[in-house]
Amino acid sequence: MARNKRKVLFLPDWRQSNPYQTMLAQAVAEQGYAVDFADYPKARLALFRLLLARRDVGLVHLHWITPWIESHFWSANPVKRWVKLLILLLDVRLCRLLGVKVFWTVHNLVSHESEDSLWEKRIRRGLARQATACFVHSNGALPLLEHEYNTRLADKTTVVPHASYVGRYPVSGPGEIARLRKTLGISDRGLGNRDFVYLFVGIIRKYKGIDDLVTAFRSIPDSDAKLVIAGSVIAPDLRDWLNAEAAQDPRIIFREGYIPDEELPVFLALADAVVLPYAQTLTSGAALLAMSYAKPLVLPETARVYDVPGDAGAVYFDPGRLPAALSAIRKADLAAMGAFNISEARTRSWANMGAITEAAYARHG
Repeated sequence: MARNKRKVLFLPDWRQSNPYQTMLAQAVAEQGYAVDFADYPKARLALFRLLLARRDVGLVHLHWITPWIESHFWSANPVKRWVKLLILLLDVRLCRLLGVKVFWTVHNLVSHESEDSLWEKRIRRGLARQATACFVHSNGALPLLEHEYNTRLADKTTVVPHASYVGRYPVSGPGEIARLRKTLGISDRGLGNRDFVYLFVGIIRKYKGIDDLVTAFRSIPDSDAKLVIAGSVIAPDLRDWLNAEAAQDPRIIFREGYIPDEELPVFLALADAVVLPYAQTLTSGAALLAMSYAKPLVLPETARVYDVPGDAGAVYFDPGRLPAALSAIRKADLAAMGAFNISEARTRSWANMGAITEAAYARHG
């Protein structure tokens, strides 16, 4: 069977926990491509084996690569590490010899909880060189990648602005918002006399800086401030720590568990500001989600690499300065920041993202 240059395989299949792949796949399909999904096989030469079984696939689009490369950190033996790296690069090369184009969206400099960031950058540099082409979600990401990976990527990398989530989730009504306020114990006594709510929502992991956020929040004295942390916790020790912190400070509201789609807009409606203290990412779907609901943001200076929203829609902070940023956002023009953010979000469509992706497929195909 001949390879179909308009048949794309997305790896890995993380649609259940993230709408990104579903929406991008729909946008690419509207450009005339057939998109399928798979996970990385647990075997050497994983991509090659997968493509031997999928002889219709003409393009592979790698997204998050951690499940594929995680075994490269299990051995401290440098010889074994180099052998594994060479096998991984051979895997990509063999795919290309099969006539399959290999595209890679680089979402992060390294995995969020990398065991060896220097070695991982070496792996990623090799992968970037072997891939047919790469994608990044911002203009700021490309020079950072070239610097950190110590390789030139501009001639093979396409910037695809991350689309927003305007209209993606159901609209929440005032009754739902009032019920959640009551459930969480958040006062709403009227304009100028209610709790100010900082929100962190989504999967809760250490790399997201949640410990820094809690510590910073506890350092500010505002009695009318609330910090709502809502989402699933990956590490049991982090869950225990958050429960202990919430027990010591009644202003901290920890709502553990998966937030279904219909509840997500209700949590966002509660927020006066969304705080995302991520240490190292090249893009943030959570930031675009907050912008899609006209929410001001508090972000680290490193998040300027996202290209959005900038000073008009966020308060940025340097390391150790998060408490000052939490105080500063309260003095900002929240309505103007929210209006700017949703206006920017509305310009970022999945259709445009699909069109740029398709053009890159065609150019490098």
